[in-house]
Amino acid sequence: MGEFNLSNIKQEGNLYKYTNVVKGFQMRYFMVNAYTAKLNYYMSEDLKFQKPRGSIELLNSIISPSEEDSTTFTINTLDNQIFKLRAQDAKERQHWVNILRLIAHSKEDTNFKVYANDKSGLVENFDNDKPLIKKNSQDLIREIFNLIKFSHDEFENSINNLNQTEEFSRYDQDLLILKAASSACAKNLINSCTILSKNLENEVVKEKDINEDSEINDSLTLSQRFDHEIKNLLDSSYKPSGSGSPKKSSINPDDELTDEENKISKNSISDQTKENLFKFFSNLADNLDLTRTQIPVQLLSKKSLLESYADLMSHVDQLIKITDEKNSEDRFIGVILWVLASLLSIKSEFDHKKPFNPVLGEVFNCSWKAGDDPNSKHIVSYTAEKVSHHPLVCAIYMECIEKNLKINANIMTKPIYSGTSVKIEIFGEMILRLDDKNEEYNITFPKVYARSVVTDPWIELGDSCSISCAQTGLKAYIEFEVKSFYGDTINQVFAELKNKNEEVFCKMKGEWDAKLEFIFGKNEKDRIIKSHNLRDISRQKKRVRPIEIQEDYESRKLWKDVEEALKNEDYQQAYNLKNIIEKQQRLTDKLRKEKNLTYLSKNFYKTKINYDKLASSFSSKTSNNSEYFKLGYRWMHKNWSC
Repeated sequence: MGEFNLSNIKQEGNLYKYTNVVKGFQMRYFMVNAYTAKLNYYMSEDLKFQKPRGSIELLNSIISPSEEDSTTFTINTLDNQIFKLRAQDAKERQHWVNILRLIAHSKEDTNFKVYANDKSGLVENFDNDKPLIKKNSQDLIREIFNLIKFSHDEFENSINNLNQTEEFSRYDQDLLILKAASSACAKNLINSCTILSKNLENEVVKEKDINEDSEINDSLTLSQRFDHEIKNLLDSSYKPSGSGSPKKSSINPDDELTDEENKISKNSISDQTKENLFKFFSNLADNLDLTRTQIPVQLLSKKSLLESYADLMSHVDQLIKITDEKNSEDRFIGVILWVLASLLSIKSEFDHKKPFNPVLGEVFNCSWKAGDDPNSKHIVSYTAEKVSHHPLVCAIYMECIEKNLKINANIMTKPIYSGTSVKIEIFGEMILRLDDKNEEYNITFPKVYARSVVTDPWIELGDSCSISCAQTGLKAYIEFEVKSFYGDTINQVFAELKNKNEEVFCKMKGEWDAKLEFIFGKNEKDRIIKSHNLRDISRQKKRVRPIEIQEDYESRKLWKDVEEALKNEDYQQAYNLKNIIEKQQRLTDKLRKEKNLTYLSKNFYKTKINYDKLASSFSSKTSNNSEYFKLGYRWMHKNWSC
């Protein structure tokens, strides 16, 4: 029976510490105290027996290698302090990161021993004054995995660092055989841990599948089960595969009210929210797909994702203005400004919380009136619906009848957690059509990054997006530059606007959250610069019908009780109500499959698209959209061809 005592870990050495005093990295001597779970540092090695210059609490901290270079790493402590450290090289950095993570993940007690053949799932504690620390099997396997890897690395390092003498060498044949045998043994043990972990995951999934039906039925009343079997399955929006047409619905704009009139309050950002964020992200692994992760209800926004998309597209005055431009180039620039203004809204709408994941068939309707004038005849309507659950696709339709303007969008998102950031990949496309001009603009999306999510989150855009019009031949590839590790400039954006002859007729540069310059002319003499400040493009207030006259499947009515529980900070009730909605969806899906029925959208119809033709219409310079292209179809609104 092998054992490992965490308190025996000893690690010390020089690291560079970033300090605000001198605005740079300064050499400090660091020592790990595994018993107290602290990283102490001194001005130099000579002073290590004196009082530390400072200490960093490691317990439950997040230790993350930097994405910018191979030697820097950060420590985000439980009280939201960030320490930036730099090792001599990549190998040394990884060594420090491994040890500090072991300390940080040791929970609340460092005086324990792990026994590899302990099947009870317990980590034994021999301090009688403290209770036993219980761990599930996955945590125990992860702990053993880290200990195996750490011990093997230390063993190899001890051989590699042996002093060379005439009588003894690190290349001694017996040592090399021992090193190879140790490596093979460690590899087999690590593979065994991986297999055990996968088997446990499969057992959890099987147990969940077996108990899911009874859990669903236990959580729903008889009337709820009857209601969902009859109402959802026999609704005209559910038909046998391949038949039927979408169910039409009419929304009266006169019934719609602003959020102020509906008494809808905005989410507030509190210290408690930041603390919840820290606790949640501190337990996540790198490169984790958050769509497959259960988000705590404390981190949920009080609105659906479908409504969040509406808030991003609320610059309707700019949208309507596009139709008034006389020439195609000005209309093209108008489209660029509207797209960038919508992307800027991501920054202003960011509130540290995640919107509700819409259920299949959920719909959100709203509208805007030009200039926020209640008497305006220029009304832009908005309908969004979750049309697919696997993969998760939201279809969006906007229309201004008076201006013969239509927008159809299919959006898929994939948020991935890495280090201290969340990368949100946005797949899909948007088509903006001006019927009077016989023009269609195809639009793709950049990546969104939420940086420093566990401390002081901020938003930036990266990669690129494209805007093109086949009828006029105009196109633009807009490049978003992320902040460099050492640089101070942020939110930089660049683009070349080309005509049908592939000639650059305009260059755009500036900041995607502030001022943009459109530069015309090939030489200094002919140069014309037009400036636009995206912050000056106003957002109009969306208008939504009161909940009392909404259908049961509309977002605000569907999530009303959950939203109320969150507002009252009754998180247990919010969790229970949210759970019922999600279980109702699973029950409906199960019943629909049993009856060989397929979901048919209330507002959109599915149409096949040519993968090669669609992919070729987007430049390889733009974001990877292959996940969307591979669907082989898109959802178009029933009014698109009218």
